Amino acid sequence: MADPERVIADWERDASEKAARFKEMAEQVEQVTITESVAGGAIRVTVDHNGLPMDIAMTDGVRGMEPAEIASNVMAAIRKAQSRYPERLAEILADTVGEDDPAARHILAKAEETFPAPPDEDLSEREERMVFDDVEDERAPRPRPAPSRRAQSR
Repeated sequence: MADPERVIADWERDASEKAARFKEMAEQVEQVTITESVAGGAIRVTVDHNGLPMDIAMTDGVRGMEPAEIASNVMAAIRKAQSRYPERLAEILADTVGEDDPAARHILAKAEETFPAPPDEDLSEREERMVFDDVEDERAPRPRPAPSRRAQSR
């Protein structure tokens, strides 16, 4: 039978080591930034470890684009950058807490769910144009209401 004091000491040591590895993982994850570009480099976006845009830069290459195309390309660049996050996270997890840790597997699965690979770019562009067309149609001027009876009787 194992010595209970030794078992407790081993458990405490293992828990402390695991906590230190997770702390290191969290510190490394907080430093993650990912930059991607689209439209031949005309639009570049950097996202942080939460997938939020930190920087959006455009070159003169956007001058010939319609506003909806610029917006669509910005969103495509964001999705492209975000989709690389699970890969970077997997590297950090492997280097700190290990790939076999159940918590690490859960964290990675959630990242893959949140930031999936971007859809086929051609399909994505068509879908974005449809969305922007819908938005533009909703903003179209509404017809004026018919004059009230009081205004007509004057």
